[in-house]
Amino acid sequence: MDERAAAGPVVVAANWYRFRPGEQIHHLWVHSVCCLWVLSGSGVVESTGQRFHLTAGDVLRLPWSHDVAYRADDRSPFRLGTVHVVPRHAHGRPVVPEVAHAPGDQVLDDSARSDDPDGVDLPILWPGRSSVARRLGSLGRYVVERFADGPFDESVFRALGAVVLAETRAARDDEHETVPVALDRMTDFVLRNLQRPMTVAEIATAGDCSESTAGRLFAAHLGSSVSSWVRETRMREAAELLLTSGLRVGEVAAAVGFADPLYFSRAFRDAFGVPPSRYGTDRIRP
Repeated sequence: MDERAAAGPVVVAANWYRFRPGEQIHHLWVHSVCCLWVLSGSGVVESTGQRFHLTAGDVLRLPWSHDVAYRADDRSPFRLGTVHVVPRHAHGRPVVPEVAHAPGDQVLDDSARSDDPDGVDLPILWPGRSSVARRLGSLGRYVVERFADGPFDESVFRALGAVVLAETRAARDDEHETVPVALDRMTDFVLRNLQRPMTVAEIATAGDCSESTAGRLFAAHLGSSVSSWVRETRMREAAELLLTSGLRVGEVAAAVGFADPLYFSRAFRDAFGVPPSRYGTDRIRP
């Protein structure tokens, strides 16, 4: 059988990365299709001659064999999740779970790896409040957690690689998905104020609309009431902090607006089925 025909996608790397204030990283080329998303904070990513200012929730897809430069914000440096997929890896050839990005990498000249001829050769950005970004971020988080659990299972990561590429291809049709300005302002207000209590009235004021209009916008575009979305967002942010920040449970509780750590622990257990002390791990990796 033709080796090219007997090839398919596979995830070769997936991780969290917490940047220091102002930290810069530059790779001249990366032999993967990379999906990255911002867990918190902000910064700039440059690739293929384009510049992207990224904030919490944004998802960026970088094409095969891309260059990339990261610069974290000086005050609120971003934390990222990344998933690297080789679009075509020959079956019957061993998959090394590494992404080539520097001279001397053992997989740099691996003839089993290649791009998909029908692949996208330019970056695609999905804004954080879009349904596409939320869906890809959730998928990416699962892939990172599965990759970190080890050992590497080729069949699993071939299947996940196919899902990641299929989702990003399908999402291309939603590239220009728009979010009402009022809703964008309200969700941005929530994300910037997770550390303190918020009322629906305050959130509606941030969007320059009434509480009833706020409710309709959240229901129509986010599938949730205002208060439920705020609570779910607090829980998602808490989960990300427990996985990636190294903060103690009480510190995480305060960061997402819970003055009482015990109440936070009960709410977290209700949301995730385990207490925060068991959910958090120290798995930040470069």
